[in-house]
Amino acid sequence: MLRSNLTFKIFMSFVAVILLALTITSFSIYVRSSAELERHNEEMLTQIVNNALHHTDLYLEKYERATLSVLTSSLVKEFLELDDSNVYQYYSKSKEIIERVFRPVSITNPEIVMVYLLGYNGKIITDINNVTASKEEAILESLEELKQQSREDGRMTVMDYSFIDGTVALTRKIADRQTSRAFKGILGIEMRIEELKTLWQGIHLGDSGYFFIVNDRGRIIYHPSSRKIGKQLDGDLFTLIMDHRNSSVTAELEGVNRVFYNKRSEYSGWTLVASTSLEEMRKPIVNVRQTTIVSAILTCLAALLVAFKFGRSFTKPIQLLVAAMRETEKGNWTRVPLLGKKDERDRLILSYNIMVDRLSGLVDQVYKTELENRANLLHRKTAEFQALQLQINPHFMYNTLETIVSYAIIQDSKEIREIVRALAYMLRYAIRTDLEEVTVANELKHLLHYMTIMNHRFEREFPLDVAIPSELLLEKMVTLTLQPVVENAFKHAFPDGIEEFHTITIDAKIENDLFLIEVSDNGAGMSAESLSEIQSRLKGHEPSQMLEGKLETDGGIGLLNVHSRIRMVFGDEYGLSVTSTPGEGTTVLFRMPAARAPGKLPVT
Repeated sequence: MLRSNLTFKIFMSFVAVILLALTITSFSIYVRSSAELERHNEEMLTQIVNNALHHTDLYLEKYERATLSVLTSSLVKEFLELDDSNVYQYYSKSKEIIERVFRPVSITNPEIVMVYLLGYNGKIITDINNVTASKEEAILESLEELKQQSREDGRMTVMDYSFIDGTVALTRKIADRQTSRAFKGILGIEMRIEELKTLWQGIHLGDSGYFFIVNDRGRIIYHPSSRKIGKQLDGDLFTLIMDHRNSSVTAELEGVNRVFYNKRSEYSGWTLVASTSLEEMRKPIVNVRQTTIVSAILTCLAALLVAFKFGRSFTKPIQLLVAAMRETEKGNWTRVPLLGKKDERDRLILSYNIMVDRLSGLVDQVYKTELENRANLLHRKTAEFQALQLQINPHFMYNTLETIVSYAIIQDSKEIREIVRALAYMLRYAIRTDLEEVTVANELKHLLHYMTIMNHRFEREFPLDVAIPSELLLEKMVTLTLQPVVENAFKHAFPDGIEEFHTITIDAKIENDLFLIEVSDNGAGMSAESLSEIQSRLKGHEPSQMLEGKLETDGGIGLLNVHSRIRMVFGDEYGLSVTSTPGEGTTVLFRMPAARAPGKLPVT
């Protein structure tokens, strides 16, 4: 028990400390690392989107500056003011604008594939691949759409149909002078998208990440998947992005939880969105968690192994001492071998061995002394018991002899023989000096001899009522205890003489492993003071006091004598108890063990 308890307690104490320390440390590291990784990932997405947005704006601003020469050209202003009926001037101005205005812009910016000027008066000039071509009808048909989509502040506008055919279309409204908002035409540029694609395709967002652009109307301007360009972005996702503009948001797309970080360009009106799967984004955090858990488990196992070995090294000498103590309890004086560590454990074992050596000598000495004391005590108890038995009140003997003499003088009758025979039996029974218990039948027989003498003294039969069941006649009781109690009743219960209604009843029963005998009379009873004194003396006296003459009574051997001898034979928990009611009588209760084996005496 000590081995299991102490080892378990030490081990569990180490487990609690180790687990608490590892939990706090691992949790702190995981929380801090996770927060730092999330912040780093968000900063990375922010930086990627900001860089892409910045370079895209620079790219578009470059072409916006290229159109300034067109806006400031007087030829363009003249063209916008042409009369619809002057066909000659229209063609001459168109050719001149192409040669002097559009071509220098195309040459300087080779990415431009088309430049056109569309007047609200229905006149149009186009320059495609540096060769005049006729594409006017398609552009004229989209005049109203161009008016609606182009910005009212006169700045460059990216058209919705850009990127569909590999080009980006830029338009801006123009007036006859720069400060005027009375627009008279639209200047358009279409250029190749390869340079922008190269810029956007260089953005790496992991295996599951990608980058796309959407305008304010939800139209996808750019997407790594060409089939999605020009399509409308999912309505719920577009609403979510617009509600969380210039920030990150998590949403489910095609069954996958993804993180979207977006930022809108005030210059182009585009919203650049970087997206990556939440699982991939959190993969470093998962790796940190797994690494933390594995490290914690390995550390915990190593620490527990050390704790177990340390606990075993601490409890092993204690277990040896406990085993030796158990042998010592059995009387086998056992020494414990030293561990050879020369520390406190060996000093403890050495102290125990010295204690065992000293105790073994002391126990031997005490054992011899105890044997001598027991022999002396047995002799003393025997002497006490014999002395108690021999304390027979001589008054009874004197009265009996006087009765015998009286009968002898008056007549020669059988009464003398009965009295003498009963007296002889009583004397023979009373002088027994052994400590054996007798049966109830023996005591009743002795009592009947006593009553034979008493009846002759009273000159009539006294009604002694014996109600003991026959099956209890072989129960064991102490010799010479029943007759003294009955004698005490004759002396004290009927102080004014014995009347016809007077009686003494003897009954017995077994209750809760106790053999109980009741001796009751219907005499005068006791006063409360006398009863209290007798009960107190029955409760507190010692048998040796009887030998010293301290408990002598007026009633024969007396109740205290009987009480002392019962306690000597059966133990201190047994004996007599007395109850009495003045004018109604007295009851003496014998308490003895029931069904005791013959010849068995208590160890004292």
